Amino acid sequence: MTYGNGKKKTQVIFTSWIKEIDIALAGLDIVAMTSLNEGTPVSLIEAQAAGKPIVSTNVGGIENVVLPNKTAFLSESGDADAFAKNMLQLVDDNDLRKKISEKGWAHVKEKFHYLRLVSDMKELYKRLLH
Repeated sequence: MTYGNGKKKTQVIFTSWIKEIDIALAGLDIVAMTSLNEGTPVSLIEAQAAGKPIVSTNVGGIENVVLPNKTAFLSESGDADAFAKNMLQLVDDNDLRKKISEKGWAHVKEKFHYLRLVSDMKELYKRLLH
């Protein structure tokens, strides 16, 4: 769909809990999170693993799972102007979205991939047993 001026129409969908997140992420261009509080947001790890750029508020453990300005653009909670600026930056720049998407997958692969976690557990058990 297009607007009268020929610009592509932007669609925003707000969801509740989604069980088949891989299917949902496949249809997204950008993942946005406006939480007031977060622990360790697995949804943002999943978004990066799916190669999606992120715009989020900077609360709780979000900086523990993303790389600010590399895999996600963060704004302070309640700063709607900064959040909108970050979102528009990604909406308007295909190359930037692609670059951030690639960095997101590389980050998740290095820090959260199950093979790394298995290796870490193996090393922990070796240290405990010796």
